[in-house]
Amino acid sequence: MPHRLLLIRDLAHPDQFRAAMRFHRMSGTLGGAVRCGITVTVSFLVVALAGHADLAGFAALGALASLYGRDEEPAWRWRLMTLAGASLVATIALGTVLTGWDAPTVVLLLAVAVIAALATAACAALRSGPPGGTIIVFAAGAGLAPGGEGALVERTVTTLVGAVIALLVCNADGVLRLVRRQPLGSAPRLRDLLPDSAALSSGLLVFCASVAAGAIAEVAGWGHPAWAAMGATAVLHGRDVHHMGQRAIQRGLGTLGGAAIAVPLLAAPLPFWAVAALVVVLQVVTELIVGRHYGLAMLTITPMALLMTSIGGATDPVTLAVDRGLDTLVGAVIGVAVAVIAARPGAPATESGDPVAETPAVTVPGPPASR
Repeated sequence: MPHRLLLIRDLAHPDQFRAAMRFHRMSGTLGGAVRCGITVTVSFLVVALAGHADLAGFAALGALASLYGRDEEPAWRWRLMTLAGASLVATIALGTVLTGWDAPTVVLLLAVAVIAALATAACAALRSGPPGGTIIVFAAGAGLAPGGEGALVERTVTTLVGAVIALLVCNADGVLRLVRRQPLGSAPRLRDLLPDSAALSSGLLVFCASVAAGAIAEVAGWGHPAWAAMGATAVLHGRDVHHMGQRAIQRGLGTLGGAAIAVPLLAAPLPFWAVAALVVVLQVVTELIVGRHYGLAMLTITPMALLMTSIGGATDPVTLAVDRGLDTLVGAVIGVAVAVIAARPGAPATESGDPVAETPAVTVPGPPASR
């Protein structure tokens, strides 16, 4: 039987669902969760107290640079977070410019797909680990939101503020070393970490899946095609096709559950500081559980993302939640479909826990798993 048909059979097997429901043991997440929570909290405080509470969501996005390189040595952690922060700022600036120019829809879809592909390839080359390119794609979607006069400067500056806060909070030890004129230690040279063929191939797959998923979401009129591209990107960060199928199940079901949780939160007349507190709590909980079960983490990631989206202006809770759910489902399905199409037969053994043990392993070029 051709390997793609075997794959489809495997992906439809009940064992695939059971594997997606399995929890993983993980330790050492508390420190990173606390640092991320502090970073987002300080970002909210700085921007809101400066009189720009409507832009706090962009500051919180910049603060998510704190998710990169958390377990690395000081010099490399500093460099990874700097690159992540710069990428978030540049992505939001580009999206804002394109929206301000009333760029055609096809240009916006291609821009999101290119950003997703470049972020995926770069994260694979840098071995950045979770969350990979998905946060960058989320930033692309935020940048495409309509903005008034001066939006480019306002969004860029507030995102940069969040990124700088992340750099300082999560690298406090490195800052102290610099103040004392002590070296941070060694770090790999960026020129030695250029994307190889596997990283470029994974970026190409993400580009194709992002274009397809975004186009379907746009034609369907769901309002946030970048979310569909993000769903496809997240799925294609799996280790192999079986793992990608499990991630699709986890992301799809988790997002639907998280969207249902978000509706009453979005509908409630919550003051800004209550929304900010909810975002911080959800972010910390996410960091504590995402390594243990990706699908469970989507129950907190989804309302957190929707609350951040709602800070900039009034939105219909049900419409926003439905868009998130449908966009994510389309992205997940397209991601798996592209993975199956691109799959090639691999070694004759599968990872423990994958369904149908006699099926040869089938792989696609993919970066380390991300959220």
